[in-house]
Amino acid sequence: MKKERAIQITRLQENLSSLRKIAGWTAEDLGEMLGVSKQNISNLENIRVYLSQAQYIAIRHLLDYQAEVDPQNTTLLYLTRLLVDRLELQGRDYTALKNAAKDIGAAAAIMHGQSLRLFADTLLKASYTRFSDFGEIDGLLKAACESEEVHNWTAELVGEYIKE
Repeated sequence: MKKERAIQITRLQENLSSLRKIAGWTAEDLGEMLGVSKQNISNLENIRVYLSQAQYIAIRHLLDYQAEVDPQNTTLLYLTRLLVDRLELQGRDYTALKNAAKDIGAAAAIMHGQSLRLFADTLLKASYTRFSDFGEIDGLLKAACESEEVHNWTAELVGEYIKE
């Protein structure tokens, strides 16, 4: 159990920046929620200091709470569970997910709502190819594609392209 928790702590720290951005938080936001400075969050994200078990529990609680209060952000909960909880993911599979999470986190700064979810689901599907999870990813992608909001967003995007 101790070894598993140590791996989870390490994985949360490795992915903290991406998960924070996907949650919609700045480093200052997360710092305020935890009662620490923005610099402390930066030090954790850049692994200048190691995440303690207490910090892990607090951050994990905040991520789970954010997923609960923003159920539309399915990407946050899904990636947290894959990157932190699925200890059997190692090597190429874990690295692909970690890289996808970085890209999704970067996109979160400019994309919101359904467009971010569609981007995230597509990127996850493209980068994460474990057969056992295809059904779940396909379901998320299908739901995103069938959403009225996506159709409107796509129509707007196509309309802007045609105008040019």
